[in-house]
Amino acid sequence: MNEQIPGSVISEDSEAHFREKPDGHLDPAGEAGWFLQREREQRGLSLEDASEATGIHPYHIEAIEYGDMTRMPERSEALGMIGSYAYYLGFDPEPLVTHYAHFLPYPEMAAEAPHPANPAPLSSAKILRFAKLPAMPKFNFRLDGIPGGTGGLIASIAGAMFLFATVSYVMMTPSSEDTASAQQAQAPAADPMPTASTGTDTATVAVTDEPLPDAQAPATADADTDETAGTNLDGLTALIENNVDTKTGNLPGAKVASADDTTLTKDGREFGSRNEGSRLILKAKAPVWVRIEDQQGNVVMTQMLMKGDTYKVPNRNGLVVIARDGGLLSYVIDGKEKGILGTPGEILVGRSLDLKNLGVNS
Repeated sequence: MNEQIPGSVISEDSEAHFREKPDGHLDPAGEAGWFLQREREQRGLSLEDASEATGIHPYHIEAIEYGDMTRMPERSEALGMIGSYAYYLGFDPEPLVTHYAHFLPYPEMAAEAPHPANPAPLSSAKILRFAKLPAMPKFNFRLDGIPGGTGGLIASIAGAMFLFATVSYVMMTPSSEDTASAQQAQAPAADPMPTASTGTDTATVAVTDEPLPDAQAPATADADTDETAGTNLDGLTALIENNVDTKTGNLPGAKVASADDTTLTKDGREFGSRNEGSRLILKAKAPVWVRIEDQQGNVVMTQMLMKGDTYKVPNRNGLVVIARDGGLLSYVIDGKEKGILGTPGEILVGRSLDLKNLGVNS
């Protein structure tokens, strides 16, 4: 890396104003980046020019040229950037990628999570040893003193069981009086409302030829009757007519940017051009609906911004923005683009536009 790059012409003026070459033994990555920076500056290219041509952020290009690998992303992405930048400047990418690879850390390997069907063994698992149970004692029955011996004992036990069964049967058999009482309790009670089928007397049923009376026709609603009467909704129509412009469909007080407050630029339309001294500008990256309100909920501006359109936000505290997609709105403070108001696809509801909430102290 210490020899001159073929095809490079170094003038005395460029050498005089070029930064000092790092020591290859103390800073080998910085030495390699020194050659890349010299080649870029001899071509008259700025960091922004190289960034636009390679798609690499100027922050990372500067890190490559100064050999500061702590400012680079993870290993595989950083090596891809180094190879692309070397190829852009006319160098062979492979040696430079191999050289820089010595100074980039390998990503840490994440511990493999055990599958629920095959969990790792518990660290506190132990094999428990059960105590040995003592032997059951042996009983030695002597039947010498029982009359009849073993046969007499068995006969006595059988007799006791027969006697117990006889007594249990006698006690569980119901008497005739109990049976009669149960039958009376189950008899149905007299019907308190006798009919032709259940009453004691026969009902008189007469059949005549008289026609049945005509069924009354259901009441029909009067066409002139107000359906909303008594529902507390009869004033809703009047409320809408008094508060909504039937021709435009806009609510009163909604400030749609007018032609007098709009100027045309090379990128698109600029709304709020009368807001002199505005420090905050919203810029649409794609078609997006935007609405600005103050602390009292009054509409300051509502507009469908197309790609490239901007809006100069008034210098007022308490303004909030409502937008369909925060990722399509970038914001510029004092002429410098700071980023986007929300993540792509995020619906912004009441997002503050105060400069202190956007990272500006004064």
